[in-house]
This record gives sequence, C-alpha cells and structure tokens, in this order.
Amino acid sequence: MTATVKLYLPQRILEPLNYPNGDSSVSLGTLEQISPASLTRTELVSLFESSTDEYVGFVDAPQLTQADLDQLLALDPGQLQAGVCLLPFSASEPLIQTYQTLPPQAAALAMNPLPHAGILIRKTDFLSLNHLPDSLDPLWQTLILLAKQKVPFQLIETETPLTVESNDPGSLPELAPSLPGPDRKWLLDLLRGYNPQQDLPSITSSADATALKAGLLCLHDYLDESHEYSQSVQSQGRHGAGDYWHHIMHRREPDYSNAKYWSRAVGYHPLHDELPTAVEPLFEQYAGLSHVASWKPKLVQNKRWLLNAFVDCCQECENSQDPELNTFARQVQWLEMLLLLQKTSHDAISS
Repeated sequence: MTATVKLYLPQRILEPLNYPNGDSSVSLGTLEQISPASLTRTELVSLFESSTDEYVGFVDAPQLTQADLDQLLALDPGQLQAGVCLLPFSASEPLIQTYQTLPPQAAALAMNPLPHAGILIRKTDFLSLNHLPDSLDPLWQTLILLAKQKVPFQLIETETPLTVESNDPGSLPELAPSLPGPDRKWLLDLLRGYNPQQDLPSITSSADATALKAGLLCLHDYLDESHEYSQSVQSQGRHGAGDYWHHIMHRREPDYSNAKYWSRAVGYHPLHDELPTAVEPLFEQYAGLSHVASWKPKLVQNKRWLLNAFVDCCQECENSQDPELNTFARQVQWLEMLLLLQKTSHDAISS
C-alpha cells in the first residue's frame, strides 16, 4: 500500500500559488505560524495525533515557486523508506555532507535541517517518543530524539532540488559568541547527554570520539564545556582533532594568542588541504570587495589553509566591525567546523 503524506507549509507561502485539492498521495495543510519552527510542542503533537497519513511533513521557506510546489506534490511516497526523510533545498551541500558523513545523532545535533530541507516524519515514529519535552524548537528537538532512538534517516536527492535559499549568513554562529541563554537549555541537555560510543559504529579512537563531542559543544557556542572535552584528549587522536577544537574554542572566546598556541599544537591536519577548495566559492562571491578578497593570499598559501591567518582575520573582524568581512568569516567558520566534525567522526572509526 502506498504511503500518504500530509505536508504543512505556512499560509503566507501558499497564498500566491495554485494547488489542487484532488486525490493525491501528497496533500497540503496550512500553518498560521510564520514558520514551522514557530510551532509549540502542543501544536506539533496535535498535528501528528490528528493525522490520518503515514507521514507528516514540513517545509520552511521565505517563498516557494509554483514549480517547487508542483514538485512537492509530485513526490513519490514509494521513495520513503525511513522514519525521517529529508528533501534538501538547492545549495544545501553542507547539510547533505553532514547527514551522509556523521552518525545520525551527531548529524541531528550539528544541524537543524529545517532551514535547509523539507522534513517528513513517519507518524508512528513520532508518537513513539511518548512525551516530547517542552522547548522553543520542538521540531528540531524531535529529530534529535528520533535519531537518539535509532530511527533511520533518509536523504532524498532529486535532479532538480527545491530552489529555496538556505544557509542565511545571519543565522550562522558568531565568531565570538555569548553564552546561549536558557531558551537553549534543551539543546545543552542533549549535548551533555550525547554519548559517541552509542552513536558511532565500532570506535577505534576513543580520543577522536571525545573530540567529536567537544566539536558539537563548540559548534553551538558552549565553549567552556567544549574546552573540558578537547583538553582531556590533548595531543591524542589520529590527527589531533581535540587540539584543533581546542584552537577553535580559544579563537571564539576570543583569545587570539592562545588560539595561535593551539594551532601550533595541531601542526598539520588533512583539513588544511581541503578548506581552500571548500572556501573557494566564498572567495568568488566576495571577489568584488577588495577588503575581503585581499584575505585570500593570506589564508591560502601553496594550496594549504593557514590557521593563524584565519585567527588574524577574525581579530580584524572584531577590530574593524566590518559587516562584509564578518559575514565572510562566519561563513568560513561554519564550513570549517562542519568539515572538522566530519573528519573527527571519520578518525574515530578509521582502522
């Protein structure tokens, strides 16, 4: 029997579009909220409990084209093989790489998929959570808890991804963040409770598994707790991932001289050879801004990324308060941390 899907989108997105109400495996529901992320726990639970469809889904976007909507309605439910299915938007390579490379719970903790993909959740898997704790982000919390319960995740990539803009620079982590407030306590509790030994298959480097937890805490601005884990595996691991996270933590404090000390402790890391290629699209994007473009020959020399040069770039962002340079550096930092999470995870299970 073919699965059916109830797909919810904000009313403001659907108003200018044409959509049928006839028989289809995919039907639409409207949300009064500006975004599915604004749903409360009670509202989210009610949508699943009242649904007669096998899957309940959500798409969050500032706007949607008619072609995008037609593509969503033409989704073949026969493709849906997992408890959670993600439909990546265009320009969502970081999301795709994260969910292809990291173990499920680490991936869900690292990135909230909602800004980067449509999300479909099997009703029975959602209801298996029994009691969803209160939080200001119950949909993301649901995905993390499902991953923790070993519910399979599935990426559904199409030849023409939804043309929804993702990765808004304004939503990326700050270079020098403040400690997150109590509204994120639910996330801190899940990060504290994260056990790499239960998420990673067959760990061969316990130091890198610990560094993975340090990285997740650093990614979400819990610098002191990240420091505790990274320092506990100093000079250990296949490529010193703990020292690399220690370096990033001090750079973000910001304690630039200490960050440079730890970059010397890192020495060579394979990421230094990969970051120039990963960051090249950003160099191209900012080529017309000389005060940003001038950093390229400082950051990349002999096709290798220079950690201390990026420390200098972050310090210049703090000193100059230049918005374009700050946005560039935050985008670079985001790529760096996601790629380092992937490398750390790989080193933890490599033979």
